[in-house]
Amino acid sequence: MHNNPIWNQLKDKAKQTELRDLAALWQQTNRHQKFTFEFGDLYLDLSKNWIDEEALDLLQELTTQAKLSSAIDKLFKGEIVNVTDSLPASHTTLRDPSHKNHQQNTTSIYNLADQVNSGTIRSAFGRKIKQLVNIGIGGSYLGPRLVIEALTELQSESIIPVYFAASVDDSLINQLFKSVDIEHTLFCISSKSFSTVETLMNARAVEKKLKRIKGYQPNDKQSSLMAITANQQRAREAGIPEGMILPFDDSVGGRFSLWSAIGFPIVLAAGKEKFEGLLAGAYQMDIHYKNEPFLQNLPVLMAMMTIWYRNFIGLDAYGCLPYDARLRSLPKWLQQLMMESAGKMHNINGEVIEYPTTPWVFGDHGQLSQHAFFQAFHQGVDALPLDFIGVLEKNSSSQNFLLFNLIAQGAALMQGKEEDHSMKGCPGNKPSTTLLLKNMSAQSVGQLLAMYEHMVYTLSVIWNINCFDQPGVELGKAIARDIQEHVENNTLNDMALDPSTMALIKKVMDQ
Repeated sequence: MHNNPIWNQLKDKAKQTELRDLAALWQQTNRHQKFTFEFGDLYLDLSKNWIDEEALDLLQELTTQAKLSSAIDKLFKGEIVNVTDSLPASHTTLRDPSHKNHQQNTTSIYNLADQVNSGTIRSAFGRKIKQLVNIGIGGSYLGPRLVIEALTELQSESIIPVYFAASVDDSLINQLFKSVDIEHTLFCISSKSFSTVETLMNARAVEKKLKRIKGYQPNDKQSSLMAITANQQRAREAGIPEGMILPFDDSVGGRFSLWSAIGFPIVLAAGKEKFEGLLAGAYQMDIHYKNEPFLQNLPVLMAMMTIWYRNFIGLDAYGCLPYDARLRSLPKWLQQLMMESAGKMHNINGEVIEYPTTPWVFGDHGQLSQHAFFQAFHQGVDALPLDFIGVLEKNSSSQNFLLFNLIAQGAALMQGKEEDHSMKGCPGNKPSTTLLLKNMSAQSVGQLLAMYEHMVYTLSVIWNINCFDQPGVELGKAIARDIQEHVENNTLNDMALDPSTMALIKKVMDQ
């Protein structure tokens, strides 16, 4: 980027002291109107950020220079955008009602859900299925859990409760077995490759437990195990009946997969109507992303703000703070989406890049966070971009109280407060973004999640990286497999490991 004139103009722009002075920025005419945007059920307020119109215009020029319009066309036309694996990214086709993938996906999911709900398919004990345990990690866990928590607050008794088993921690698995009625439970192994170590270890633990229980007799119409995977052959080899395997395409990235068969637990927990609403909301955001000018385009605006803070202002963290318990898993989902997708040191040509990419993403339920780490926001010497996210449903005075807290935090961070006793003062001038959902409908949630997906894709285009692969994730897993193999074969001393790592392994083995 050293010879990029727009990049260099943005670097010069970011050095202007008035850009980091919210009081000065608010002297501009109609600032609030210029920096608030709406689409569908979403309202975005960027006015409390260290940004002005000139900087935003330059960021738009950067998107033009990066050929973002062409990249968006490639995404939606099914061209190769995952250059590492020579694949398109087909998650958007799953929510496009005119695309064959949408029909195939929902038909297979709904058919199996109907059989489970009607009792046509029963557990391997011949019992009606009343609970589902989703065995998966990463994208096979974070997306479904987020959506189920968001959409099942008022679920009826006929909806099937869903539990999640992600970690291989023995204590969690044992607690899970105590929490469910095993004979009435369907265990769903969710793994794109059907080779994820943690998922398969948990699946084996479940199967071992099932086989020890009297009356366990699996067959084609009685199964306590099912699989969701892009590798059907491995699922069959593991003994999963053909009719209990829900496939999805290899071109659907794990982090982008909740719209696929990976969303089957959502259908069981929230129902078909809400899953359809989720897909419809995401599709509305797809159309907005494709067609709206970039200075009115929510995903592009969010990406431009991230680029601005990360690459030009020099802030390396990013907070996601939903003020609604139903969105409590949003920060973890966004953390994976951004950090696995954009945490890269090579561009799409394999060249080492000299500029930082993803910020460090963190967050939690907003009001709980106020009593945990907001002190650092108000009086710490650092600033960082924050997304305050609220839901405008007026269900109760408590809900309003949450929203008033959200609004107050953004105002307090910006305005600050002077005190005679300096330790009680807050300097203010801290930036933030406010994002409000009209309600917690399935459609609103679909719009929100698709917006963040497209934000990440936009970031990857500007940074010239591939957001659909994750080569770095595999290194630690490979070393863990090697350690376990050498321990089992009593050849640990043959490993070329540092003294600290060797001592830690021996500490584990000597306990």
